Amino acid sequence: MKSALDVHTALLGLGVPHEIVRLDSRISTADDLPRVLGLPSGGVAVRSYAVERAAGSSLTAVLVRAGTWPARDALLEVLGACSVSVATSEQVSSATDFAAGLVCPVALPPGVELLVDEALLADDVCYCAVGEAGVALGVRTADLVSATRARVLPLPTGDSADGLVEKGAPEACPWTSRCSGSVAEQGLAALPEERRSRPAPVL
Repeated sequence: MKSALDVHTALLGLGVPHEIVRLDSRISTADDLPRVLGLPSGGVAVRSYAVERAAGSSLTAVLVRAGTWPARDALLEVLGACSVSVATSEQVSSATDFAAGLVCPVALPPGVELLVDEALLADDVCYCAVGEAGVALGVRTADLVSATRARVLPLPTGDSADGLVEKGAPEACPWTSRCSGSVAEQGLAALPEERRSRPAPVL
């Protein structure tokens, strides 16, 4: 399974400023990030969907605010799919190589399409899961979108996932060096003022 080290390495290779943040308590899913980080906004989560098209099956990752889910009928239209269903934990882990619930939008395999709700761009910095329970990724939202080559579009969201829609149907930091040009290296002064006190960067 991929970890924070894989995410850090991928972003370092792309020259993307970022920080790996040690969390005060372990998380079980990305939805725990706002609570653990003590931030009113900026926490995001990857929702994974099994998508059926005439050409075959695939998995699509959708990045939204933590605690929310994209509307399935909107996904069906955007993806041009015959059906869209919430992927099982096994499907998520197999397709992304991340632990289900802690999928990072960075370092996804080429076959996994990434969509981003454009509402996330309202936050300069976002915090994502990285496949591990004890750390998170902090990165400028625009840099994240650029680095992942995600497709950004408006997505209506709600606080639950409803299953299937069909057409016609009703730990300790493992690194010893800082990443070049990272937010951590520049200092928290590089972040918006309301985020300078928390969280403390690992890198």
